[in-house]
Amino acid sequence: MNLPEVVHARHLAQLGYLQEILEETGLVTNLLEKSEAIPLHVLMAGFQEDAKGRERFLHFSFLPLNDEEITSVQLLQIYSTLPFHLGEGLRGEVGEVLLEINTRLPVGHFGINEQGELHYRYVYSIPASSTFESEQVLEILSLFVYMCDMFVEYIDKVASGEATAEHVVSALRG
Repeated sequence: MNLPEVVHARHLAQLGYLQEILEETGLVTNLLEKSEAIPLHVLMAGFQEDAKGRERFLHFSFLPLNDEEITSVQLLQIYSTLPFHLGEGLRGEVGEVLLEINTRLPVGHFGINEQGELHYRYVYSIPASSTFESEQVLEILSLFVYMCDMFVEYIDKVASGEATAEHVVSALRG
């Protein structure tokens, strides 16, 4: 979707404000402006390492909307690639576990993209007429990280072949 430059400018300004909120909490951020290589502005933020000491990053970008049809909301995507790889031939097994986990999540979902990367994603709806409320954003991020941390070990075990989907689903239901 080809967005008007005024929309891109608004998104860049809002991501800049979000960057300030995140930096005030001590997070290291990097705001990437749209280019030929990146179709949308993206704010990246490093957050706490996982239980195995692996680096993790949050990616924030506004999803393109037709401003003529949808005028009251903006959709901010919060996305994090999980810090491990999907083992060969395990896509179906991991898919079963993701399905089970996703039924338990109050926000967002885990998924596998076309390249086989595992991720956690949440789309946050904000009124088009307002900007970010610092406390609200930080609570959403806290919930995002908590949900990611709560289930990532289960996904990692199946993605690495250490456990079967059947075993993990049983443990989740147990």
